[in-house]
Amino acid sequence: MSQLDILRFRDASFLAPPLSLLTMNSSSSSGGSVATCATGKFHLDTFVAVCLFLTLLGLVLPLAGTLYVTARGWGSDHRASPAHGTPSAIYGSLPLRELERSEQSHRIRRTHCPAHLSLCGTPGRGKRFLGATDCVLKCFSWQKNVPAIWTTKTPGSTCSALNGIRVLSLLWIMSGHTSQMTAWLSLDNVLEWKTRVLKNPLYLYSRSGPFYLGVDTFFLISGWLSARSLLKMHQTAENRLTAKVILRYYFSRLIRLQPLHMYSVCLLVALFSLAPWGPVWEVPKFHLDNCRQVWWTNVLLLNNFLSVRNSCNGWTWYLANDFQFHLTTPAILLVHGKSKHVLVLLGAVLFLASFTVTALLTVAHGLPVPDPSEASENATALYFLEYYTKPYCRFGPFLVGLFLSIFMHQNHQANILKTKAQALLGWICSLSIMFAVVALAYTVDDTSVTPSAAAALYQALHRTLWAAAVGWVVFACQEGYGGLVNRLLSCGMWTFLAGISYACYLVHPTLIILYNGLQETLIHYTDTNMFYLFSGHCLLTFIAGLGLTLFIEKPCQELKRCLLGSMPAGPGTF
Repeated sequence: MSQLDILRFRDASFLAPPLSLLTMNSSSSSGGSVATCATGKFHLDTFVAVCLFLTLLGLVLPLAGTLYVTARGWGSDHRASPAHGTPSAIYGSLPLRELERSEQSHRIRRTHCPAHLSLCGTPGRGKRFLGATDCVLKCFSWQKNVPAIWTTKTPGSTCSALNGIRVLSLLWIMSGHTSQMTAWLSLDNVLEWKTRVLKNPLYLYSRSGPFYLGVDTFFLISGWLSARSLLKMHQTAENRLTAKVILRYYFSRLIRLQPLHMYSVCLLVALFSLAPWGPVWEVPKFHLDNCRQVWWTNVLLLNNFLSVRNSCNGWTWYLANDFQFHLTTPAILLVHGKSKHVLVLLGAVLFLASFTVTALLTVAHGLPVPDPSEASENATALYFLEYYTKPYCRFGPFLVGLFLSIFMHQNHQANILKTKAQALLGWICSLSIMFAVVALAYTVDDTSVTPSAAAALYQALHRTLWAAAVGWVVFACQEGYGGLVNRLLSCGMWTFLAGISYACYLVHPTLIILYNGLQETLIHYTDTNMFYLFSGHCLLTFIAGLGLTLFIEKPCQELKRCLLGSMPAGPGTF
């Protein structure tokens, strides 16, 4: 029997899980812990049945819409073709002339009818139902959504460098999660992994030091786009930020986040319920049980405050923070419209409040700074419960993006950078700040019994400083001083990947946990093995992200446009 064979015999695993939350089914035995293996699929109940139904519905609707539009296109071709063999311009499977007539009639109904989904006059209930069904099926059709995804052009005046920044940040997060989630339960040489990776700056791309800064870059982008979107809505509303505009802004953000967010919860439950688990099954069951109990916190976007320890789709705490940050944007822009001086004062107060709370929490709880996996179990739990998931500790990067967007908007016709010397100085400061933030993560002492002032100060400032440095990159690229960096970040290939990045963020941890949970032996850590794991996870994530964007995200955005009309907003946070 090989060395790994002793880890499993029939239905018993003799592997001792490294985390206490994963040993809920373990019992002590001479020579180590013994954990009972899953003998097949997990229990199916009403909650799982509902999630399975919604998952299948999300797959069926786009297929039905595609077939419906295709059938209409064929019927139109047969009626309109003057002679056999005459070619017609087509848009997917829908003739362009039919598409143009449909869009024209839709605009007419939108202009002259009180409701977008009804016909003029007082149509019968049957006609209204058919009209609504027609609209829904068209919104879910591939003919409408594939061209919207498969593009390399950045819409409007959006900074094209944001696409590259967004995708590179996503890859950084995926690399960290690949290493982190594999090390939870699936490595047979986890001590070697900790020794080699956690304190080595060469592994910054993976699970070393402040690998999580990609999330703060997301918050920066979200703040930038948040202000830009609301400022454009403000302009179209005759420069009045009314309650109607604000409510429309909030509703638009909810529709942007929640359909795909909740579908990802259903997808996780469906996959984890149907998969035949082996010896390493505790993590998938932990996530499945959490979703069964606290899914409602995800619906309310309060999963960063409620049941954080046992959260459903734990990585979606980011979405709760993001929406809570967006709630503050109208108030800040109202102040911007009244007085620029008051806006500066408000910004200083908000930054100072976030810094102070973060520093005090770090001192009060003795929180680790760069790498909570090196700390005690209690300190690690407090790190995520009291600091990492809380909006008042993560507000800084969002504010940087929001105020940067306001500044660029009110000076969009002026060349702010007058000389190359100014641009060079800005680049030197930006790169220096990035280097300092990363380097200090390896040098700040957060292991002493009494938390140091340096650790508290670093915890309070480093995320906002990182966001400010990345914000300079956005600003310099928009001003024409990006040079080679701008050309790389604005490359057309990033546009497509940025369009599916939200779905990729939501689905990639599910795929990693699924892969790890299906293994019958442990994974041996080497750099080569981790690279292959990361490459495979990236490929599957982009395929799944493309599918989720095509099946769920884009159709829901089209439905929102049918209900509210088009909104002057930039691309989403991801």
